[in-house]
Amino acid sequence: MTPLAQQIAQQQADAVVLGPHGRSLMRGDLQAVGVAPHIGPDTRIAIRLSDPLDVIRALTALDGQVAAILLLSHALPPKTAVALARAADCTILVQDDVAETRDGVAVMMIDDMLGSERRSEPLATAWLMTTSGTTGLPKIVPHTLRTLSRSVSRFAGATAPIWGLLYDPTRFAGLQVVLQALIGGGQLIAVDTAKTLADQVSMMAENGCTHLSATPTLWRRLLMVPDYAKLPLRQITLGGEIADQPTLNALRAGFPDARLSHIYASTEVGVGFSVTDGLAGLPSSYLDKAPGNVRLDIRSGILWLRPPLTALQPGLPGIEIDNEGYICSGDQVEVSNDRILFLGRASGLMNIGGVKVYPEAVEAVVKTVPGVALVQVSAKRSPVTGALVLAEIQLDAGADQTETRLLIIKTCRASLEREAVPAIIRFVDGFKTNAAGKLMRTKG
Repeated sequence: MTPLAQQIAQQQADAVVLGPHGRSLMRGDLQAVGVAPHIGPDTRIAIRLSDPLDVIRALTALDGQVAAILLLSHALPPKTAVALARAADCTILVQDDVAETRDGVAVMMIDDMLGSERRSEPLATAWLMTTSGTTGLPKIVPHTLRTLSRSVSRFAGATAPIWGLLYDPTRFAGLQVVLQALIGGGQLIAVDTAKTLADQVSMMAENGCTHLSATPTLWRRLLMVPDYAKLPLRQITLGGEIADQPTLNALRAGFPDARLSHIYASTEVGVGFSVTDGLAGLPSSYLDKAPGNVRLDIRSGILWLRPPLTALQPGLPGIEIDNEGYICSGDQVEVSNDRILFLGRASGLMNIGGVKVYPEAVEAVVKTVPGVALVQVSAKRSPVTGALVLAEIQLDAGADQTETRLLIIKTCRASLEREAVPAIIRFVDGFKTNAAGKLMRTKG
């Protein structure tokens, strides 16, 4: 596989990355970057950097030069980062500050790792990603640049896209955007995610962002920004969460000229498939033949996928993969007419009065109610029934709480089982999202 630096060098764009605070990375900058002399071919390096431009510099320098790169979110606690580095046999952790040794891992800043050394015979560098674990350490998932970039589309000239980056580039979704821009022939706008979403939208609009990928949660938040229509989008991509019909409809109305697609991808599977017909779920015909040579199977209501290319092997801890290469997604689905519909994560199922309820199924109904901007459903403990359904709601500007509450109850009663109707409706100012742009699910 051609190293990342060489693939970037083959592109036409001069200004490859536009970053916050007026910073940018030119193609020549990335071509010239290498590693310091003390970084040997057997070195395994973890990177935990907050600036997306530094992440890109590090990846470009290290691919083909070291044995392995472990990508860690800067949002991870320092102790967790060191523990993951040790679990991946990394001897070096590159982060924003502190030069010391922790539990046998040398911690250094990026300029201590970078240099001008580049090997004449590039190495087959392993790219190690982490999942967003809920208990214990996140899982470490092996990849290669080839498995990570197999879905990259190549562009040139006037058709070259300008991608906006709203994700953490060390997460799978963020890295996909980075690779699409760097080796797909386009440019990247890396916004300052510490700023307001309105400021992020403004920066992307001013720099001509044409392609944007975000979770459904982020898209619904973006549609609340007054100037969102200034984005000259040609491509809208949803991923990371269930793409529900109300969100798809809202995006189609907000950006009528943009191509709309939702993709199924995960750290374990990689990019699975995309759906471009504007409907929630996916065609049941994908069970016979899915795009991208991905094979699908439904076992006991759970979706399994076999990607055409993977670095996973059976026996990896925390990852269920069979001898044929099918990987368990953990996503519960049902086939209805000619569609496969996502119900929610099997691990997130709520038991309400003996009835199984998926939070995502309730949220999909609540989102159809006018005035609802965002919703999060969870189970709240009850001494009588064991648990009750709690719906936390962020309203659109100007929506009335009393009227919206009544309409939510009426709509849910007409569409859901009695136990799934929210017993508690709580209005909130907003929600937190994690480094992958997903709604941070909390217990009520």
